[in-house]
Amino acid sequence: MQFLKNYKFSFILLGGMLLGSILGLILGPKAVILTPIADIFLNLLYCCVVPMIFVSLVSSIANMENLHKLGKILSIMMILFIVTEIIASIYMAVICGVFDPARGANIVMNETVKDMTSNSNFLSMFTVNDFSLLWSRKNLMALIIFSMIFGVSTVAIGEKGKPVVQFFDSLSNVIMKMVGYVMLLAPIGLGAFFATLIGQYGEQIAGPLSRALIIYFIAAIVYFFLSNTIFAFIGDGTRGIKNFWKNIVPPTLTSLGTCSSAASIPSNLIASKNIGIPEDIKNITIPMGCNLHKDGACLISILKIAFMCSIFKINFLDPKNLLTAIVVSVVASSVMGAIPAGGYVGEIFIVAAFGFPAVSIPIMVLIGTITDAPATAINATGDTGIAMIISRIIEGKHWADKKIEKVVTNKKVHIETKISM
Repeated sequence: MQFLKNYKFSFILLGGMLLGSILGLILGPKAVILTPIADIFLNLLYCCVVPMIFVSLVSSIANMENLHKLGKILSIMMILFIVTEIIASIYMAVICGVFDPARGANIVMNETVKDMTSNSNFLSMFTVNDFSLLWSRKNLMALIIFSMIFGVSTVAIGEKGKPVVQFFDSLSNVIMKMVGYVMLLAPIGLGAFFATLIGQYGEQIAGPLSRALIIYFIAAIVYFFLSNTIFAFIGDGTRGIKNFWKNIVPPTLTSLGTCSSAASIPSNLIASKNIGIPEDIKNITIPMGCNLHKDGACLISILKIAFMCSIFKINFLDPKNLLTAIVVSVVASSVMGAIPAGGYVGEIFIVAAFGFPAVSIPIMVLIGTITDAPATAINATGDTGIAMIISRIIEGKHWADKKIEKVVTNKKVHIETKISM
């Protein structure tokens, strides 16, 4: 009974997605009629993301006793992001080297791309040229930088900033309650998403890309469970593994259904809180990881490169090509937007690095679109795993015990209050 109680909402989410998948298979392309239902849920979620990032980041930084901790969190976080992305790229490169993803594929390169506009200027993602643009989900990295500066400034003015801190602490609780209400619609919204996804791309999955997609899906599932289990174990041992998988199901299903790291931030923050990750660490790592930490995107980039190398008779296993593929996958994943179909940045990086003809871009876009769901799940859940490791490094081996002590203290105070009344 306790098991069912703990995973009740997860089972409801899973049931909605399975029902949506069945509807997609039955309706086929006609499943597009369910798109408005999916959009309502996603739009509500996006409206919560921007204020949540701003308020939670400002609150966390403003409550820090010293800013040295902020610098330590950021430096450790960036190192872990890059290291795990390199490992993910090497992992997928080995798999593609053993199993040629394009074997037996008969691809005719006669498609065109209508819109190849993208922003390959990495630094531009950190700023915007108008204040109003900060409040767009397309500029989350710029919003994060602004929020951090705002939080640091609040700390810097000392006592005068206390009212601001209290306001943002209260506002953070209000927004989290709003997210809870929006997530009640998740089973219906995610079910509609899966119906349209299966209905629209079912034929491609069974077509000439089937080998590449099967290789990717198997590799992604293995990486998803293996990497997150390792992250959780490093963070808090066997207890960390148990707590991670107990709480990570809703973020996983949300990311699978929406194909958006940004849309997964609210449920990811809730899961991180339940795991016991300190507020300042989770409120910094989860939003920044949404933009900069994308192991799943690295897996896709390597698959695309290996697939196109095979099509154009290029030796993917050549050391120079392998090194280039790893570098391109890490860089491209960092500059991709944290929203579905965030442009052709990755494809343009790959074409420029390997000299593939532009006509190959539609095939890579199609591969990326179909594999986006599991990649997003890896991206989003990995942020929580990294936050656990950072907690271990910053707070010490027994960081998770502090949550238990806090819960026990709160219960004790609650009981004493009842007795005194």
